[in-house]
Amino acid sequence: MRTDAAPGVRPQAGIERPPPPLVPLIAYWLGLSILWGALTTVVIPSLVDARVPPDIKSSAVALIAAAQAIVAIGVQPISGALSDRLTTRWGRRRPWMVVGVTIQAIALLSLAVVPGYWSVLLIMVGVELASNTAQGPYQGLLPDLVPPGRRGTASGLMGAAQLGGQIIGAAVAGFAVAAGATTLAIIFAAASVAVGATTTILTIAEPEPEPRDPSGAAPGIAVGWIATARETVAGVWGRDLLNRRDFLWLLASRLAILMAAGTLQPFILFYLQDALHLGNSAGPLVAPIAATVAFAAFAAAIPGGSLTARYGRVRVVAASGLVGALGAACFAVAPSYLALFPVAVPFGAALGAFLSADWALMADIVPASEAGRYLGVSNTATAGAALLAVAVAGPVADLVNGINFGLGYRAIFLLAAVEFAIGAWCVGHVPEPETTSAQAGTRSETSSESKG
Repeated sequence: MRTDAAPGVRPQAGIERPPPPLVPLIAYWLGLSILWGALTTVVIPSLVDARVPPDIKSSAVALIAAAQAIVAIGVQPISGALSDRLTTRWGRRRPWMVVGVTIQAIALLSLAVVPGYWSVLLIMVGVELASNTAQGPYQGLLPDLVPPGRRGTASGLMGAAQLGGQIIGAAVAGFAVAAGATTLAIIFAAASVAVGATTTILTIAEPEPEPRDPSGAAPGIAVGWIATARETVAGVWGRDLLNRRDFLWLLASRLAILMAAGTLQPFILFYLQDALHLGNSAGPLVAPIAATVAFAAFAAAIPGGSLTARYGRVRVVAASGLVGALGAACFAVAPSYLALFPVAVPFGAALGAFLSADWALMADIVPASEAGRYLGVSNTATAGAALLAVAVAGPVADLVNGINFGLGYRAIFLLAAVEFAIGAWCVGHVPEPETTSAQAGTRSETSSESKG
């Protein structure tokens, strides 16, 4: 009997389980992206601006972002690993999502009444904690349900949902805050993630997990719920990870490419002001460039995911890294503001294709029985990239600006180009998953037969 269940899970006896509908499955990802697009871009800077002196507001926002990143790095791998081992009548992933999203929505609503900066910081740590409690198991749910042959399409939809959600969140929250309705922006963010999670939880049936062999458990993780927190943490970061060279190379590739993207975003305003000498007129000019990149990325996300089935996941990730490197280098040497737009389109498309192909490749190479753990660990690259990007690029920009003011921002854009290229080189060490190789071969044979 044929079944489309993903490896690592099994359908109920006597029942052929069809592949799940992808749109409801990705609804939570869309809601989460709307939430963070609203909070990171608009709501948190607005709340901080109203609660601290102007001369320290950038550092105050950065402190919140750093605290969130630390929580994400620590929590998501643990929640994902714990969900790998949970057995309930409601499934092993969804109970975590219910708890995490419920706490997250309640914490978000309390942002509307917080009195000071430290209250905002504390609540955002709580929001991040709850969010990653849900997100780790959710990331494991995807490879549980989506068979390898559909992961390219699913990954493309995820990339589109992430980019589209960030655009929607930033736009709606921006209008609300501009109208003096910050509370409305917060409610919108909380409602988005709650509706998205509810859609996914209620419309998706989890498959029955395969029985686990205790001898195959990761070192330090006890099978069942007698495991202590110390054993769980030790097992999540167990030395067995070092034996998965393909996973480590892909992790390095993700870190380098996301560092490159994170190097460009925070410094684009200063680049326009000081490298292109636009001065005070640069502020309103950031949005058109950012929107061009965002919409190009959104447009490329879904076809980027589909291309992985035709050309292979590794090739698409590598190509997106190389195009990103070329784009960053062109940004670095651009002679004028208008010259940035022809570069922004392929650059954005490369980011969209990367976001689409990267998840599909990661889902293909991680062990199916520990998808929550491995995909949670992979988020350390996502969360850590933003911190490392600013930590490395900031001092480099200041150093070069001390020699020739304004040149520092061109220098870090060249640094981003190098990071993109490193990411492309690293993913070249990842073997193409057999599933995508087989799909590409089948398409090639079919094409040859039709021509003959």
